Amino acid sequence: DFIGEISLDNRHFFNDGALGQDNNHSSVSFSPEIFENLKDDRIFHFKAKLRDDNKDTERNLIDIQELYFIEIGESREIKYGISKVFWGVTETTHRVDIINQTDAVESLDGEDKLGQPMVKVSFEENWGLIDFYALLGFRERTFSGYDGRLRQPMIVDTDRPHYLSAAKNKRMDFAFRWSNYFDQLEVAISHFSGTSREPRFKVSNENLKEFVPLYEVIDQTGFEFQYLLGSFAIKSEIISRSGQEDRFTAATYGFEYTQVGIFGSRLDLGWIVEANHDDRLPSSPAVIGTRLTINDTSDTQILSGIIYDEKSEELGFLLEASRRLGICCSISIEGFYFDDTNEDNEEFKLFQAYKEDDFLRFELIYYMGD
Repeated sequence: DFIGEISLDNRHFFNDGALGQDNNHSSVSFSPEIFENLKDDRIFHFKAKLRDDNKDTERNLIDIQELYFIEIGESREIKYGISKVFWGVTETTHRVDIINQTDAVESLDGEDKLGQPMVKVSFEENWGLIDFYALLGFRERTFSGYDGRLRQPMIVDTDRPHYLSAAKNKRMDFAFRWSNYFDQLEVAISHFSGTSREPRFKVSNENLKEFVPLYEVIDQTGFEFQYLLGSFAIKSEIISRSGQEDRFTAATYGFEYTQVGIFGSRLDLGWIVEANHDDRLPSSPAVIGTRLTINDTSDTQILSGIIYDEKSEELGFLLEASRRLGICCSISIEGFYFDDTNEDNEEFKLFQAYKEDDFLRFELIYYMGD
């Protein structure tokens, strides 16, 4: 099967950039995809992503996101090639999700990823599912360029990354994840050992006005928990990481409650409440959001939320909405508003660099297929 999509999007920023960037940024993306069922219980999958931005050349992308074979046995599965893997259960911050590198210039939520070369071996028994990963090589994180928006005040020089491993971006990393279900309870334990996907930064020796990313070797153990209690879903992700100065712990925890058929209609309304903690930060924001599902033939959904940090007095509003347009297309809207309610507050501020970057993003997607 050959499928794919072409997307056109425009991000409109309501203010001039803090460093003089333009208000409108547009891009076009093309994502062809091929599935093939082969003989002997084998599957082939290929997916690429090509993106061209009219303002920021650092946002241009040519990436193979999926290029793998799967061999399926009775209780064993082997995947080898390039792929994307998602770990996690929470909505706002995916603490445990560490296999793939983040495509940080695609969106603010960090959910878009780059393809990762790997060999994955999975075993499924009545004691659970366990996945073993050998990760072949390293993908660097993408960062906005000088003309880009939603970036830090100092440019990140992606041409001169620093590695603590002598193998640099050729190092082989390893990971495993065990997961299982116990009635309404879902749990998972994972461990990753390798080059951190989340770099720290230091001032460039060549240009004191630029940062260079520093990729350290870390060990991270993660725990995922989700318990379904009727219309409630209680969720948590916790990690403990060493290798980036002192060992630290970070967590996201909360719940989602869904009201089915509100006011006797076909509408479903989900309430999302999540809190965050990170030892590295003096404070972390909490999130209260809603997910409205229309349950129509166009699959209309609206996600909205408020992000608030009591210590820094930062407030943010987010909006994501999507709807199918017939069988060929879909449209989506994404927006974020950053409100610093007290600019005199000298506490650490998570959104300080984005205070001029309130935006709305409109995207039109055309689906191709046999």
